[in-house]
Amino acid sequence: MGNGAELSGADPRFRQNLAQMNRYWGDQLSTSGPQYAGVIVALLMLLMLVQTEGKGRWWLLGSGLLVLLQILVSNAAPFDLENVATVGGIKASIVAGLLLVAYLVAGLFLMRDGMVYALFSALLVTLLLSWGRNLMPLTDFFLEYVPGYNKFRAVTIILVVVELAAPVLAILFLDRAQPATGGDWDKVMEKRSLIAMGALLVLLLAMALLPDGLFNFVNDQERSALMRQAEDSPKMEAQVIAFVDALKEVRIGIFTADVWRSFAFVLAASALVFLFGRKIIGKVVLIGGLGLLILLDQWTVDKRYMHNGKERGRYVHWVDNAVHQQPYTPDAADKAILEAEWSPAAGSDHQAAMTRLKERKQNAGGINKLVKPEEELLERFSSLRRNSDYRVLTLGNPFNDTRVSYFHRSLGGYHGAKLKRYQEVIEFHLGPAIQRVTSMLQSGTSLPEMDSLLAQEGVLNMLNTRYLIYNPERPPIRNSNAYGAAWFVDEVRWVKNADEEILALSEIDPATTALVDERYRTVLGSTTVVPDPSASVELTQYETNELTYLVRSNNGGLVIFSEIWYGPDWHATVDGQPVDHVRANYILRGLPVPAGEHTVVFKVSSEPFNTSRPVAMASSALVLLVVIGALVWQARTALRAE
Repeated sequence: MGNGAELSGADPRFRQNLAQMNRYWGDQLSTSGPQYAGVIVALLMLLMLVQTEGKGRWWLLGSGLLVLLQILVSNAAPFDLENVATVGGIKASIVAGLLLVAYLVAGLFLMRDGMVYALFSALLVTLLLSWGRNLMPLTDFFLEYVPGYNKFRAVTIILVVVELAAPVLAILFLDRAQPATGGDWDKVMEKRSLIAMGALLVLLLAMALLPDGLFNFVNDQERSALMRQAEDSPKMEAQVIAFVDALKEVRIGIFTADVWRSFAFVLAASALVFLFGRKIIGKVVLIGGLGLLILLDQWTVDKRYMHNGKERGRYVHWVDNAVHQQPYTPDAADKAILEAEWSPAAGSDHQAAMTRLKERKQNAGGINKLVKPEEELLERFSSLRRNSDYRVLTLGNPFNDTRVSYFHRSLGGYHGAKLKRYQEVIEFHLGPAIQRVTSMLQSGTSLPEMDSLLAQEGVLNMLNTRYLIYNPERPPIRNSNAYGAAWFVDEVRWVKNADEEILALSEIDPATTALVDERYRTVLGSTTVVPDPSASVELTQYETNELTYLVRSNNGGLVIFSEIWYGPDWHATVDGQPVDHVRANYILRGLPVPAGEHTVVFKVSSEPFNTSRPVAMASSALVLLVVIGALVWQARTALRAE
C-alpha cells in the first residue's frame, strides 16, 4: 500500500505492516496493476450499446443472463469418478461452450449492427475467459477444443482484446453522434442516454456509500493466514482482529477515494455529452473536453505505477542508466570462478573484445570515451563464456534467478515460457539434488564428503555442473565429477516411453550409460558402442546458435552432448555432412560419430521461421500498400467533391 494518505488515520501500531500489504483483495494470486481502459471510455461504450435498435437490445441484455448461467455451471459442476466436471450427466465444459456458442449465434440473427456485434462479442468472450479458474468449465472448453489456446501463459493476457474493443465502441459512439451521420438527439435517444448515465452514476454512488456492504476487502487467503495466527497465539486474537479491521478501513478508504474520483469523471463526461446532444456546445468542445478528461483519468492512474517520486533521494520507479547498463556486479564467488577458469584462449578473445569496445567509445563524449573498470570486468566474463564449457548452479533460488546467467552459463535462470522436459527434470531430479547438497552443507561437511555426494549426482554431472554457489561472498564448491561438454558412453539402454526414461535417469550412471527412446533405433542403426578410454570430445567454438566440437576416438560410438535437445530447430553435421541426432537422457543430445578425428557442428536453422519470414515481410508490405492506396483514394475523392 505504500505510505499514502489513507494510512495516516490508521492505528499507529499497524501502520508499518499495513504499508506492506497489497491494495488488491481479490482471489487473483498475483497482479502488477489493473488493466484500466478508463471510466469515461466505459461510459461512452455503454452509451453506444444502449443506442442499439430492435431485438439487438435484448441480445445485449442477454449477456447478463449468459454470465449468470456460466457462473451457475461453474458452481454446480461436480466431479465424477474420472475427475471430470459434469452437469446433468453432460461434461461441464461442453455445457459452458454450447451456452456461449448459442449466445453468439443468436446475435448473428438479432443484431443488425455488424460492427457493434463483433466488438461486443469479442469483449464479452475475452472478459469471461480472463476469469480463468473462476469459470473453469468455459476455460476447459477453450483448452480442449480451441487450437492454440493452451499456449497462453496467463488467462489475463487476453484482456488486451477488451482494452481494444471498449475504446473502439466508445469512439464509435462519438462518431455516430455527429449530426452528419444522423446522430441528432431525439427524445428516445436522449432518454436512453440519460438512463445509462444515471444508472452508472447511481452504481458508483452506491459503491462509494456502501463499500463494506458490497465487498469484503479481505480475501480468503489473508483471512485464513490471520486466523491461523490467532489460533496459534490466543493472546494475539484481539490484536489480529484489530489488524483486520484496520486493513479493511485502509482499503475502504483507498476504494472510496477512487470511486468518488470516477464519479466526478463520469458526471463531467455525462454533462458534456448531454450539452452536445442539446446542441448547447459543439463538436470541438465535446471532443476536446472528453479528450482532456480521459487524459486526466489515465494520467492519474498511470502515475501510480510510473512516476518520478523519490525515496531517500532515489527514484522509486525509474532505473539509473548505469544500473540499466550493468544490472549486476560480480561478487566473490563469480570472481573466484573467473580466476580459476581463465585461459589463454579467453585472454586472446578478451584483447579483441576490448579493442572493439574502445572503438565503439571513440564517438562518445568526455569521460565516456574511457573504458570503466566494471566494463572491462564484464568483458572478461563475456570472453570466458565464449571460451569455456563449465556451468554454474546457485543453491539459493536457481530457477527464478537471473544473476548467475549474467556472468556464467547456468543450470537455472528464469523465463516465463518453460521447456517442458527440462522443467520435469528440475522437479524430478535437480530439485531433490539441490536439497541433498543444501542439507549436507547445513549439517556441516568436509570437502571429501561433499565430493563423494556429488559423484553420485548423475543429473548434475551430465549437465556439466562444475561450480555450486552456496554463499556469494565465498568461493564456490568445485565439482570435479562434472562430465564436461560431451563424452562417449559405453552402452545404450533403450526405454519405451518418457515415463520410463525420466525414472530410469536416477538409476544409471550417465557417464557410461545413455538412455534412448525406442523411436530412435533407426537413427542409431548399427552404431557400435564399446568402451574407448582414449576417446575425447572438445568444445572448440561456442556461439548461442552454433556449437563446434572436435571428436577423436579409435572405435567410434555414441557421443552425448551436454546441451538441451530441441529437434525441430537444431541440426547436426559431421565434417560438413548433415546427420540425424537423437534425444538421450530425457533432455540431452546424442550423436553417433565414426572412428577417427571429426568435426561436429550443431547449428540452429528453423525451417518454419525461414519460410514465414519472407511471407510476413510480403504481407506487411501489402498491408502498407493497401493503407497508402486507401489514403490516396480518399484524398482524390475529397478533391473531386470540391
